[in-house]
Amino acid sequence: AIFLSGRAGSGKSYLLNKCGEFLSTQGWVVVREKFDRGLEHNSQGVVCSLFDKAAKVLADMKVGGSRQDAEYSLRARKALSDSLDIASLCYLAQVVPNLLHLIDDIDMKTPQSIEANLSQWKLVFLLCQFLNALLNNNRPIMLILDDLQWAESLILELVLGELLGCVGDGENAHRFLFVGLYRDNEVC
Repeated sequence: AIFLSGRAGSGKSYLLNKCGEFLSTQGWVVVREKFDRGLEHNSQGVVCSLFDKAAKVLADMKVGGSRQDAEYSLRARKALSDSLDIASLCYLAQVVPNLLHLIDDIDMKTPQSIEANLSQWKLVFLLCQFLNALLNNNRPIMLILDDLQWAESLILELVLGELLGCVGDGENAHRFLFVGLYRDNEVC
């Protein structure tokens, strides 16, 4: 994990955009999302949006990428289907809707998908399963969260602690890079 801090306009985002562009040309899956000022209550939504963007990248690889991208997308689809049961896939698709474009046969009418108010712990667990299923397919992933200073602290502790912990020092650690950007002069 890398945490990059600096004042607004210091070039943090520009630097990460350039790094992300380069890593994308090297076969990395690079996904970025940012928190918004005054919307701390939507921090969980921002994290889900990050994973939704990852699912979109993978779904787009199915049809619009190279042969290697299409094969990776199919392997990722299979890994996700193998690692999560139908109820988990249905729930995850509610908060990561592009999963429906990656895994075509998720039946959102399945009764288990109506599971209301699933805990944040369950969501984080499913996001960890999602991340590990993708990393098990030998393609590096870079997740970028910008403006961490505006995120709800509980979400940061829960998500970052668990996401970084689920990859840990295992065999997937060398294929995962998390980058968090924040304005050091605006941290409470």
